[in-house]
Amino acid sequence: MHLGKGDKVLESIQSEMDRLGVKNAVLLSAIGSMRKLTFHVITETTDKSVDKFITIEDAIEVGAMQGLILDGEPHLHIICSDKDNNKYVGHLENGCEVQYLMELSFMEVKDLNLIRKKDEFDNAYIDEK
Repeated sequence: MHLGKGDKVLESIQSEMDRLGVKNAVLLSAIGSMRKLTFHVITETTDKSVDKFITIEDAIEVGAMQGLILDGEPHLHIICSDKDNNKYVGHLENGCEVQYLMELSFMEVKDLNLIRKKDEFDNAYIDEK
């Protein structure tokens, strides 16, 4: 999958998976550049997740992204840095924008019956469908 200048990363991935009818896949590789990064990180070690949402608008170099698409829903994490070499790691959110390009490689996994469920603390985990 190739994304170009101004494309929304997560929204484009979701749209393409929907268009192709891909329910389950593994993100094998993702590299590129962004002008806007939106992600979240956990901030506490409590039973229920307490997240901090962060948006960076700067020149961002994407070193890696990984994750799964289960039952049509992407869950992706990113490792990247800005022009001053500040590092950012976290759960990718809607709103990220490509600066020049992004190349992503997915492997569809057919006959996989996994979904994400919520535990008693409202935290997601993988289970059989």
